[in-house]
Amino acid sequence: MNFKRHTALAAASILMLSAFTACSSNPPAAQTPNTSQTESASDAKQQGFVLKYPQDMQELGYTDEIHLDEMPKRIASMSTYPVMTLYELGANMVAVPSTKVIKYPDDLKAEQFPGLMSDQFDLERVVATEPDLVILPTSARDTHGATLKELGIPVYYVSISSQGKLPIYDIIKNQTQALIDAFATDSATQETGKALMQRFDDLETQVTEVKKQYEGKKVLVLMSSDTTSHFIQGENGVLGSMLSMLGFENVYGAGVSGAQGGGHNSAPLDMEKTLDYQPDLVVFTGSMDKAGMEELIQKTIDQNPSYWNSIDAIRSGEYLCLPANYVSTAGIGIIDNMNNLIEILQAHYAN
Repeated sequence: MNFKRHTALAAASILMLSAFTACSSNPPAAQTPNTSQTESASDAKQQGFVLKYPQDMQELGYTDEIHLDEMPKRIASMSTYPVMTLYELGANMVAVPSTKVIKYPDDLKAEQFPGLMSDQFDLERVVATEPDLVILPTSARDTHGATLKELGIPVYYVSISSQGKLPIYDIIKNQTQALIDAFATDSATQETGKALMQRFDDLETQVTEVKKQYEGKKVLVLMSSDTTSHFIQGENGVLGSMLSMLGFENVYGAGVSGAQGGGHNSAPLDMEKTLDYQPDLVVFTGSMDKAGMEELIQKTIDQNPSYWNSIDAIRSGEYLCLPANYVSTAGIGIIDNMNNLIEILQAHYAN
């Protein structure tokens, strides 16, 4: 379908619907509300829907709150990060990105579209779902976000990386609270929201105890796509931030000298520089499941044993291979990832 034509038709339809509603909205004789439920509904309608940005996003320049007359009923989220929080809060999503990171619930009826980074992503398909709110990662603000703004479709942005500010765990926690503040509008969803945030608190209590075992241990985090392509990840990356929370010292964290230093999220592996790190533990992750990563890393070591065995941790078997959900995460999924990581580490060091 021609995009401009579709937009024009959509705009015309909205105008016709607005005119029809205005002509047919003569209310019956007014009745005096006599229940607190009626008063609450009236107050909610009068207040409308407000979705604010957390403080870390405001510091990046995202200060325009989303104000709608009522709760959005057709949400298109083109980031996995908000999906499970919105699902738990009962929000209606009409579109979500396809992903290998998580398995969506069977009763999530939203259409699954190729992700923004896919060559097959088609913004027109998103617009065709007639969303009243679109959620995009910040990376799409000047492209797809600008287009949606021109079409008059409200857009809310989420961060999917530290962007040099906070570890991704803290960003996800802040995002979750912002969504709860906006979508938890009755006692049931408010209780759901409290339970979601309690999961963060419970995890942090556990982390406080667990990190005592690992404080002072140095970790090298590598993302590997094939036997020769490796990226080193810093303490603010997804997996890097998890390990830092557990007390590990990231060798690519702040204070490291050289081209790889400075606490950046990730960079291509400098193989010569890496030999100087000599970490206590090496953790690999990539786009495969655990078995696939273990096979890939074994091939990697076998193809260049003189190099990899020069790293003491590799030679002595002090390394782990983790699946794709540790490259990226899906919002509150980071809680399960952290709990699983704690178990993996405990099993590793128990052996």
